[in-house]
Amino acid sequence: MSSKIPSSLKWLIDKRARLDAEIKKTRASLTRAQQLMSELAELEAELAAIDRTTRLHEIRVNVDDIPPVRSHYVRINLPRGELTRSVLLCLRLRDGEITSMREIVAFVVARHGDLVSERVSKTRLNRSVHDCVKRLYRRGLLQRHHAPDSNSEGLWSLNAA
Repeated sequence: MSSKIPSSLKWLIDKRARLDAEIKKTRASLTRAQQLMSELAELEAELAAIDRTTRLHEIRVNVDDIPPVRSHYVRINLPRGELTRSVLLCLRLRDGEITSMREIVAFVVARHGDLVSERVSKTRLNRSVHDCVKRLYRRGLLQRHHAPDSNSEGLWSLNAA
């Protein structure tokens, strides 16, 4: 004869399982944050070394006046299938409007940009979005609004049919 677990014990077991999952998730985030802190320390040390070397040059340059140049990387974390869902969501939100590839990529970055994710080159991300859009087009879900053999930016919308 099987005994029924009391609701109070069931609640405690569920609470414990959820807390354990949160602790593991937080520890994983902490590990990644420590990696980022280490990466930051290395970058700051390299910058300081370049600043010291620049000051040794006979032509004086105020390093504080040198504007930062944006990296060719974004930090993004996409589980399997999420890129496709994001592209489709972007086009659904545009409600039939023609959307450029640049806008689709910007939507994906805005939606999934994450400080704790791995760095991905913008070129690789653009290629991934482009390949995803082409797959969706071949499946008949998207409509192309540009000549396929042109060098102009891709323009897309959801297929109304």
